[in-house]
Parts: sequence; structure tokens; C-alpha cells
Amino acid sequence: MPTEPKNQRQSDPQGWRMDPIPSRQAYWDVDGNIRVPMWLTKNGRHMAETEMVLLPSEAALMADNLTNAMRDNARSVLHELLRDSATALAPGVVLVSKAEQYQP
Repeated sequence: MPTEPKNQRQSDPQGWRMDPIPSRQAYWDVDGNIRVPMWLTKNGRHMAETEMVLLPSEAALMADNLTNAMRDNARSVLHELLRDSATALAPGVVLVSKAEQYQP
């Protein structure tokens, strides 16, 4: 009886990929650059550990871009987590009303 070929899982990324190493913090080197420890993978397979080296201005631009990307989706995440009991007042500032918990 013929068998179907095995399909690769959808979640396996194809090609080269860089991911930050969660257990290692970014740091300043002696030249004033910011170094971010990274894993390099190819087709989902670990190939090497390296560091992304950024000028302070490049790191600031990356931080701004990441903040903007997270802010665009932050309200939907907050809404799901806290339902109607939370109000986003500003980026990173959330008011959680607990008044209904204390009503007799």
C-alpha cells in the first residue's frame, strides 16, 4: 500500500533566520557598540551563535520600530486579556478598574 510523503510542519521556518538568545542580555562593548547575542538557524536547524553589532543610533531606531510594532497590536492583546475592565491610556499605560469587584 503506498504511503503519503511526509509533510514538513508548517511552523518550521525555511531559509536563514536570526533569533535573540533569551538567556543572554544585550550589552555595550568597549567601542560603544551594542551587541545582541543571536542564534542563526537554517531551515529550522541551529547553525551558529553570533552577535548583532549595532551603533547606538541603529539600536535606538530598532527599539522605536519594535515599540511601534507592539503598540499597533497592544490594544487587541489587552482587550483579550482584560476584556472590558481595562482602558489603554497611553502606550504602556493601562488603567484597570476594580470597582465592580467591591460592589455589595
